[in-house]
Amino acid sequence: MQKTHLYKRCLRAIALVLALALPAVSLADGFKVVVGGALNLRKEPSTAASVLGQYPSGTWMNVLEEGDDWSKVEVAGKTGYVMSKYLADSTINNTLYVRTNTGIGLNLRKTPSMAGEILTSFKNGTAVQVLSKGNEWYRVQIGDVTGYMASRYLAAKPAAPSQPSTPAVPSGKQGVVNNPGANQVLLLREKASTTARVLGNYRNGTLVTITGESGDFYQVNVGGKNGFMMKKFVKVGDETPATPFTAKLVNPNGNRIVNFRKGPGLTAAVIDTYPVGTEITVTQLGDVWCKATIDGVEGYVSRYFFKAVTAE
Repeated sequence: MQKTHLYKRCLRAIALVLALALPAVSLADGFKVVVGGALNLRKEPSTAASVLGQYPSGTWMNVLEEGDDWSKVEVAGKTGYVMSKYLADSTINNTLYVRTNTGIGLNLRKTPSMAGEILTSFKNGTAVQVLSKGNEWYRVQIGDVTGYMASRYLAAKPAAPSQPSTPAVPSGKQGVVNNPGANQVLLLREKASTTARVLGNYRNGTLVTITGESGDFYQVNVGGKNGFMMKKFVKVGDETPATPFTAKLVNPNGNRIVNFRKGPGLTAAVIDTYPVGTEITVTQLGDVWCKATIDGVEGYVSRYFFKAVTAE
């Protein structure tokens, strides 16, 4: 009996020693960027372990397990260990601006890769807050959304605004962009073809004026641009009532609140946040941003975040 008791005490002591000897490790699932020079990826968490690859500063690594001394990561299809002190998730905090030369908005992606899921897109001139800089991709935040953008399309200053003549308001029936997915965008094309040059992309609720038809496409005007959109993604009719009208806030992204802004844009200051279901009075319609009042306060909300209240 005494031997058995002593044996159990020894086992507990050994287990305690081993637990204290192991490095603190926490599960992680996010990207960090290499800082401080070339970093070795090793087969095991030891400087004596074989090197699987070497990666320069700015390389994005997917951190699978994060420890005080070593982190388990995935990079370029390889899995191994790197020293934690050479990884950073926030190296800078400044403002840059979306600046593409194609006239198309810039995609915000879930991961720093062209294969990454598109969360949404933002038009030229949009201000973005840079959280971390890596090779080819920056981790950024716009409003309440965080993701990754291709760095070559971000600039220190927004493009100088052009001064086109005011286009004539086209006549025709009205429609709204109606993608099957809440975060999808509908492409405006130069011609009635899925291979035609893309002139812009638009989220659900964007107002369009239909000026003609061509096969599976509507000829439309949206925000002063003329082009073609696929019919199946445009909802036509008189669902939008004349202003002013009552609407309720919604959030297709799944969040429970909606930002009410001082101006028509994601960079405008937030007056307040309101829960989904709050009633608003829409006083002026825009292609994307609409003027509204909430409890007597005037501001702006995107078409994407409200639906008109219909009579029972």
